[in-house]
This record gives sequence, structure tokens and C-alpha cells, in this order.
Amino acid sequence: MRMIGLIVGIGLLAGACGSKNENAGAEEAKKEAEKEQAKKVGDGQAAKKIDPPVPGRAHLPCSQLIDPATYQQALGEKDPITVVDGKTEPEAAASCSLMRGGKKLSAAEQAAQLKKVGRLGVLPGDEICNISTFCWTIENAERFRKKCAEVKEKDDDSLGFYSCVLIVAQGEDDVKRFRFFDDDTKCIFQVRGGPSNVDNDLIGKCAKAAHDLIGPEQIKVGAAPAAPAAGSGSGA
Repeated sequence: MRMIGLIVGIGLLAGACGSKNENAGAEEAKKEAEKEQAKKVGDGQAAKKIDPPVPGRAHLPCSQLIDPATYQQALGEKDPITVVDGKTEPEAAASCSLMRGGKKLSAAEQAAQLKKVGRLGVLPGDEICNISTFCWTIENAERFRKKCAEVKEKDDDSLGFYSCVLIVAQGEDDVKRFRFFDDDTKCIFQVRGGPSNVDNDLIGKCAKAAHDLIGPEQIKVGAAPAAPAAGSGSGA
């Protein structure tokens, strides 16, 4: 019996030593793998972790993205515009409505305008356009073009850069909604007209202004409010 106990004891001791050696070997292998990965990253052989343009699903205030005076000039608006943070696009890092300035028309003035031109259009206090930035995912131009084809929207280069355009029937008018991948910020921008805006040229000006004026500095979390562009003024 003592011989059997001795054999069992030796077996258990050998198993414990083997387990300890295996754990030590696994830990050593892990450390070597981590060193090798760090070396590859340092040599440019392995990709570093890529974060989306706006990490953590953070929301950006519109005052950070848009300077009203600059956009007033870009849109050719006679009166100063205001910018309002919107909630119509819950998946956007920012959704900003540009509101027409000027004195609101009385009921009599609205009736006179309807009689004269047949429609009210965008009145003072109405939304000119909405600019939304989608920055919570990692995107690229090729994937964006492919998605545009999949949803059967229209390729458009009329603004000087590629846009994916959805045509929305609004009464007797065909109104454009622009979406484009922005190379500078790596965000997808969406620009649409306000409920009473059927002027595709004006909506296009909103889209071009967003493309030209919103850059990496504007989409940094916690950045300062957008500054007026050089040469901009309140009287465009």
C-alpha cells in the first residue's frame, strides 16, 4: 500500500510541476506576442486602432460647427440668420437648422405675397436648410459610393464634389437632399431644405458651405465656437 501511495504522490507532484511550467510558458508566449505586435506597429507593419471622427457618440453643439455670419454670406441671405440645434437626426453628431432672418410677415403681408407669386416660400423665421454630420462610424469614399448605388439614389457632381442625391417630391416640385462623404473630417454630411424650401440652388449652397467650412477643427469634441471666415461680414 505504501508503494501505491508513493507512486500516486509522485504522479500528483509531476502533474503540478507540469501545470506550473505550462502556465509559465503561456505567460512568456503572451509577453513575446505583445512585444512582436508592438514592434510591428512601430515598423508600420500592423494597423493601429482607428477611432471614428467623433468617438463615444458625443454630440457637438452647432455653435461649434457653424458661424452664422459666414453662412449668411455663403447663402446670399439679406438678413442675419440664426442657427438652432435640432433633434431630427438622432444618429448625427450634430444636426443644425439654419433659420432665415428678417421681420416676420403679418397675415395680410403673407396673403399679398401669395397673390403676387403664388407661394410663400421660406419666410423670416423659417428653416432654410438643415446640416447634419454623421461622425460616429468609420467610413470611406468607396463604401459611401457603393451604399449610394445600393439605395438607388442619384450620383451628383454639380457642387464640385461627389454627392449622393435623393429626389423628394414636394407638391409639384422635386427637391434635392444631398449626402456626401467629407474627405477632411471623414464624416458623412446630409443637407436638406426646410419644409417650405423647394429651391434646389439654395439647398445646394447650404451643402457647398458645409463641405467647404466644416473641417477637423470644428468636429473636435470640446472645440471652441466656429469663428467667422476671413472677409466674412453680416451684410452679404
